[in-house]
Amino acid sequence: MIQRIVAVYFSPTRTTQTVTTALAQQLAETQGCPYEEIDITTPAQRRAVLQFSETDLVVFGAPVYIGRMPNLISPYFKTLCGHGAWAVPVAVYGNRAYDDGLIELRDILEEDGFRLIAAGAFVGEHTFSRILGAGRPDHKDLECIREFATGIAQHLSLLTNRLVGKLNVPGTPYPYAGFYPATDQQQKRIDIRKALPQTNASKCNRCGLCATLCAMEAIDPNDCSQIIGKCIKCGACLKRCPQGAKYFDDPQYLSHLQLLEEKFSSRRCEPELFYCDIE
Repeated sequence: MIQRIVAVYFSPTRTTQTVTTALAQQLAETQGCPYEEIDITTPAQRRAVLQFSETDLVVFGAPVYIGRMPNLISPYFKTLCGHGAWAVPVAVYGNRAYDDGLIELRDILEEDGFRLIAAGAFVGEHTFSRILGAGRPDHKDLECIREFATGIAQHLSLLTNRLVGKLNVPGTPYPYAGFYPATDQQQKRIDIRKALPQTNASKCNRCGLCATLCAMEAIDPNDCSQIIGKCIKCGACLKRCPQGAKYFDDPQYLSHLQLLEEKFSSRRCEPELFYCDIE
């Protein structure tokens, strides 16, 4: 039935990539199928229209940004052509909550023409922080991913001559509940959309990697200290700069980050796994 396993991921800081590829690779091994990866993190990688077939199983991974799918990237998610392929939506969040991120991704893939067999919510290091979800996904998470692949394979084996029912996941049904509000430590609503990454000139060696990695092509490749497009705070330039030359200094951004770390770093959120109904 399944002839190809494909990992598709939007992953600026690589945590979603780690989760998505680990699950897809385990499924490929379990199913004895060829395995492929498709990275859609940068604009250049999102120019192609992705098409699949009913003999594909696609593990589609994306990070949760303020409780939803990334709002400037999700329009691309809606261009995928499922053509009846099986799909597993995977939402990765930074140890706070995934809110409506997973249900939104489920709905997008369903509208794209995929058949949804299962879904998962996993923790990765928070885009803003090196404390929230630090080191995640870790060994325990990867073990859960292996068990999830086994569960998906068992579910697929039950589908012979049976119908796939609804894939139920937590969240507010469309039109969803809105984005998680950014607040400071006094619980005052703030706006961090205008916060932009800064460059430490004494550390930057002008290699241009940050411009190459930027999910929005927002960094000027001729002068990496200049932001020439919309920054979605994806964290690629901060966390993947070999010199550690990028940082945020916006007071509201930093106040919100401190609040998140104070409220959510002491607990450990665990993966949540969901399977479709079989009729």
